[in-house]
Parts: sequence; C-alpha cells; structure tokens
Amino acid sequence: MDLKKVAVAVGLLVIAGIVAWAAVARLGGGEATTADGSSSGATTDESSSGATTDGSSSGATTDDAMVFTGTTLDGEPFDLEDYRGKPVVVNFWASWCGYCGAEMPDLLQFAADHPDVAVVGVAVNDDEEAAREAAASWGLTFPSVLDPDGAIFAEFDGQGLPTTVFFDKDLVPRETAIGQTDLAGFEAGLQKAQ
Repeated sequence: MDLKKVAVAVGLLVIAGIVAWAAVARLGGGEATTADGSSSGATTDESSSGATTDGSSSGATTDDAMVFTGTTLDGEPFDLEDYRGKPVVVNFWASWCGYCGAEMPDLLQFAADHPDVAVVGVAVNDDEEAAREAAASWGLTFPSVLDPDGAIFAEFDGQGLPTTVFFDKDLVPRETAIGQTDLAGFEAGLQKAQ
C-alpha cells in the first residue's frame, strides 16, 4: 500500500472519529456533565433568559419563568404553569436512551421521597408507542409529555439525553443536569432550586 492511500485512510478514520464523538456528545454519553466538564450527577447553574418554551401548544413567559404545554402519554393536556407554587423537576428522556432508563430508578425514588415536588417527564424525539412502553416498563409514576420532534427540548437548549432541569416555585429554571445522574444529583439540583 502506498503512502498516499495510508494518508487518506488515516484522514477518513479521524473524520469518522470526530463525527462519532459529536454524535455521542449530542445524544448524551454517560454520566451527567456540566459546562465546566465536572461529572457524576453534577449540575450547572441556569441563567434566567426569560425565553418561552413552546411545546405542542403555545407556551407563555411569566417574568423569567419558562413554561411549556403539550399532551401527556395518557393523552391528557399538560401545562407546566399548573405547577406554579412548588419546585418542579423536568426530566427529558427517550425510550431508545439507555442512560435514561438507567437513571429512572433513582428519579422514581427521588419523586417518592419528595411528594411536595412536581416531577415531569418529556419523551424527546420518540415514537409515541415506544415511549408509552418505556414509561410502563420503568414504572413511571409522574406525567410525561410527548415531544416527538424535540421542539420542547430545543427550547431548553438540549445538549444530550437524559437532561434534567430543576425549576424553583416560580418556574424559573435554576439548575440543569446533562447526562445520567443519580439520587444525589437529583437532591443537589433540588437544593439549588429551592
């Protein structure tokens, strides 16, 4: 094999590696990571942009709050505004996301330990039936909103799945955990939101 062919092959491998790395980073790749690169359930402070999140129906901005509306996996209308007055934890997940399923037992435990906190799921870029099956197999006890085209997730500048956003009682996002987190990560995010 001549040197020119070797150089082309190495170049193609480098490009393929970069593309693979970018895909893993975009879809979520393991432990929760933050903007500074810390991991293992870590969270990042959210700046209050005042942006409106628009789900399957119209969203609204109130002060620095971010709210969205949509339809749950049960076919019920959903409006995040209904939860104003208590902390809210929104977990973005997908049936095809292994890390999402892996963190669900801790999220379910967190929800059971904090009945005063609203926990909401958002099924991102997912087939409706597959999302329902995943929610049933994981034993979800909280509502999950369908986000089949990822529009809600995009409004939160979604970086990868799973992602969990912690809102204060005024529905202002205060913390975000990107990637798989654990019970300690959920607890830490809640503390920042209270």
